[in-house]
Amino acid sequence: MIGNTARTTPPAIPIRFGAGENRGALADHVAPVYRADHFSLWYGEHQALREVSFEIAPREITAIIGPSGCGKSTMLRSFNRMNDSISGVSVAGTILFENRDLYDDATDAVEVRRRTGMVFQKPNPFPMSIYDNVAYGPRLHGERHPDDIVEASLRRTVLWDDVRDRLHQSALALSGGQQQRLCIARAIAVQPAVILMDEPCSALDPIATLRIEELMLELKEDYTIVIVTHNMQQAARISDRTAFFTVDVGETGRHIGHVVEYDETSKIFTNPAEKATEDYITGRFG
Repeated sequence: MIGNTARTTPPAIPIRFGAGENRGALADHVAPVYRADHFSLWYGEHQALREVSFEIAPREITAIIGPSGCGKSTMLRSFNRMNDSISGVSVAGTILFENRDLYDDATDAVEVRRRTGMVFQKPNPFPMSIYDNVAYGPRLHGERHPDDIVEASLRRTVLWDDVRDRLHQSALALSGGQQQRLCIARAIAVQPAVILMDEPCSALDPIATLRIEELMLELKEDYTIVIVTHNMQQAARISDRTAFFTVDVGETGRHIGHVVEYDETSKIFTNPAEKATEDYITGRFG
């Protein structure tokens, strides 16, 4: 038992990434940040993910796309063990994070979450000042004088000039786009290796969305970014690699998500190996 997450042992099956002859597999000299190997997840008796295998490359943007209910957000939450808090969750297979078994008993889930920043669909600043939002994580980890960290994080998210004169005002007074950039600043303030984003632009207007996308392209110089998105144009614009998930209906009538194809984004959108991928990105289903 890991937190609330039970672990079962899967059968030994050779790993297979995406479709075709290992389309999307990383070059031999590139060490993946994450490596999912036949990873499955259940909520109680309901299987939500089935034998997911793919790798996340360092300092790239990886998009996870697919129809509603295919397990995209469940997969994202599996990368920082957020599913541990859900009663009855169990997993099989493995996810390696920086070459460590993420679900091994010896893995410190708190440290995993410190290394993986999370940005949600709806901006969720804490009900406190702008300064305290960014300082919260560093203070939690023992930093007594976070002024430099706060300023650097706000500058990195192109928010400093907007808020420098009102740092001690409520973060809830910011616009939606500013709030989301503040949430990104809060995430990077603890110096994570990875930023996980669950549809971070779905509640934003086009201008705010453009600013977040531009920010993501800048941040990938220093961070690995994984984004769940329903926006095909967004995935095509900003991601380096794309994993297409779809859903099968199990014997109980419940949906089970799995990876159909994983590859460089340019190939996914111009020359997909699987008809299901082509049908989805061209709007024939989903």
